[in-house]
Amino acid sequence: MSKNPNEIEDSSIYRYLGYAAIPLRLVLGWMFFSAAWRRVVLASGKLQPNSPLWVGHKFNTFLPHASNFMGVGSLIHLLILHPQALAVFLNVFTVIEFLVGLSLIFGLFSRLGGLGAVALAFGILFGSGWLGATCLDEWQVGSVEMTIGLLILFAGSTWSFDDIVRNMWPKTANSFIYRLIGNGPLWGKGFKTWNAVFAIFAILVTMGTNQLFQGGVWGNLHNFGKKLAVSVSDAKIANGNLNFVVYRTGGSGAAFAYIIKAQINDSAGKPVYIWNQKAIEKLPMTVIHNRYINRTFINKYSMVMQLGAKADISLPINKKTAESLKPGNYKLILTDVSGQEFTENFSYKR
Repeated sequence: MSKNPNEIEDSSIYRYLGYAAIPLRLVLGWMFFSAAWRRVVLASGKLQPNSPLWVGHKFNTFLPHASNFMGVGSLIHLLILHPQALAVFLNVFTVIEFLVGLSLIFGLFSRLGGLGAVALAFGILFGSGWLGATCLDEWQVGSVEMTIGLLILFAGSTWSFDDIVRNMWPKTANSFIYRLIGNGPLWGKGFKTWNAVFAIFAILVTMGTNQLFQGGVWGNLHNFGKKLAVSVSDAKIANGNLNFVVYRTGGSGAAFAYIIKAQINDSAGKPVYIWNQKAIEKLPMTVIHNRYINRTFINKYSMVMQLGAKADISLPINKKTAESLKPGNYKLILTDVSGQEFTENFSYKR
């Protein structure tokens, strides 16, 4: 009596699944391997904290809208505050990418490699899924990598080193532990159920992150990576200085914010003090205290902000103006070279 294919424990089904997954397994393996290869060989500065290529700067761009699901956002914030720990983390992360890539390319411990791909994709999705000025790049990459990783985790591999193990050491390869991390029959009578679980999981995570970061399922569609955004907070006047915090939270990571003017308006909207472009150019770097790896700095034209930069700013006010300021409500306005304004209302008390 032949086996019912709905109650499968038949290795031939897994071989067919493995054949179908070969191109996906190889491509996903190369995606992870090549990411690590670039950092270690092709552009080694990506792993050197003192290099402008250091991938820590890219990591900092994740922070403004990273989800705190499973503590991802908190971990990113903690590492950004401790660059030495971040350097270690990025080295370990690169090694893991190498191992996952090689596991998938060669098909050795294929299901374990698939699980690693899912874990890495989760980091991409919930850490940086909001990035992408036009095509929602990081969300698309993370969603596709996660789904392919789930497929490999479910199906295992064919034309692989796991096949060699299965042929040479069948007793070892047929053990539950090896089938769990390698290939071969695994899900038994729950084959269809587990397939549905993996599919539903992939759909929910993909649609959930799409809604979380872009409003892509319902409501207002938005894209944090498209429009320049700078948050201004904690403005106050003290000791003859205007103190405030700036945080670059939106726009392309490849572009900068260029602040060419700062001014204080009174409650009637009348300017009471202005730092024009020439005044900003002459500011010393001591007026800026950067909190993160990505920086706010002064060049010969403006105050420049990288994506993810957060800084405490202290702008000197003319002594005569400072003494003449009356208690009341004021507005701080920062103007980008594009003409876009970023504002903060605050109160002044002597």
